[in-house]
Amino acid sequence: MSGLSHPRTAPFPVPHLTIGTLGHPGHGKTTLAAALAARGLGAAPRGPEPGRAAAARPDGHPVARRQRSRCFRYATDTRHYTVLDPALRAVPGTGPYPGGGTTVRARTDASRARAGLDGALLVVSVREGVRPGTAEQLALARRGGLAHLVVALTMADAGSDELSERVEYQARALLATHGFAGENLPAVPAVRVSARRALEGDPRWTGSIEALLDAVDTYVPLPERVPRPRHPGTGVR
Repeated sequence: MSGLSHPRTAPFPVPHLTIGTLGHPGHGKTTLAAALAARGLGAAPRGPEPGRAAAARPDGHPVARRQRSRCFRYATDTRHYTVLDPALRAVPGTGPYPGGGTTVRARTDASRARAGLDGALLVVSVREGVRPGTAEQLALARRGGLAHLVVALTMADAGSDELSERVEYQARALLATHGFAGENLPAVPAVRVSARRALEGDPRWTGSIEALLDAVDTYVPLPERVPRPRHPGTGVR
């Protein structure tokens, strides 16, 4: 159950999990992470702001800056989360997936961060549906050992129920292709959200973010942590 009643105590009075955002560029991953933080004891993101990936040289040509994962935090009544939002870039090319003209490349630090995730949000825009970057990010996550994720159908305020259902079907078909669905596995939750409208305070869409918080709490299991040994004679870990 999500909410704002959890006390702010240190370091973490409840179990801590790290989750990430996966998906095609432009599908609202950073806005969604910010909406999650705003609804559940959120903290300001750490790292570069969106859209600040390049600067201009004296001659007017852009100079690329290294992009790092943005980091958001939020808490529910039972858990504390860090949300890693990797900096991605789309590059021209044929891509490994049919129907696409671009591929997506993650920066090295974002790829390393993905390997240590306890779960993830697969972000798919209702406006565009499954795109090459969606499939590529999901394949990379699966190869990295990720087993638990929740689908966030973003920008749902801009699409009809019929369109949302069609995009959800596409997402579930992709999940099945990569082994995230099966007879002995529970169905992956898919929640329709509008992060932008939620940040604006629209009651309908703030409720959708609450539903997404609850879906992550319910579906992503607590990780097994190896306890750190105590220092002899001190009782301090």
